[in-house]
Amino acid sequence: MKQKLFENIIWWEAVIDFWADWAQNLEKKENIFQVADFDYTLFSRDDQMEKIPELKENRGNLWPKYLFEQHGMMKFLKEHYENIVFPTDILDKFDDSRDIIITQGGSTDFQISKIRSMKQLDNYRVIVTPNPESKIPELIRYVLFELRYIPSEIIIYEDRPQYFIEHRELIEWILGCNLTIMFVEMDGNKGYKKIEEVK
Repeated sequence: MKQKLFENIIWWEAVIDFWADWAQNLEKKENIFQVADFDYTLFSRDDQMEKIPELKENRGNLWPKYLFEQHGMMKFLKEHYENIVFPTDILDKFDDSRDIIITQGGSTDFQISKIRSMKQLDNYRVIVTPNPESKIPELIRYVLFELRYIPSEIIIYEDRPQYFIEHRELIEWILGCNLTIMFVEMDGNKGYKKIEEVK
């Protein structure tokens, strides 16, 4: 089974073994630890795309540069993040003393500034990764070295859950707990079309 786990990952086997050994020494608790992506999971950017069509042409690392030069970053954050109403179906289930946001962004500062502009998310721990696949090791590291106990279940909310699906067995093997993956489809910031478990 272990050979299968390593087929599509680039981490050293020694690191993974170390994580698994470390997890064995942590306390196990009967509670749920929850993790959500930000863009298109907690907050939809559809309205921004409609109002500023050029955003579609300047995705990824180009967004901050384009917004800074064409709109002014502070103006953009104020207009599109401060006091914006968004659905809280997922957030209402969260405990801000424990649960976290793991999001991918071309610019860490830009991604954090978007989240921090929204007062409802002020108390949440935020991890920004350079690419979606980096969410996997960051989740494991957070549980092992910051949460510092093994929950009975981890629930992931994602609009693009493929990396968690691909590495579900690995995460469960290292941490020794169940991983539940919830696929999320937003209806703009009006609500959710779908929040359903990926089997």
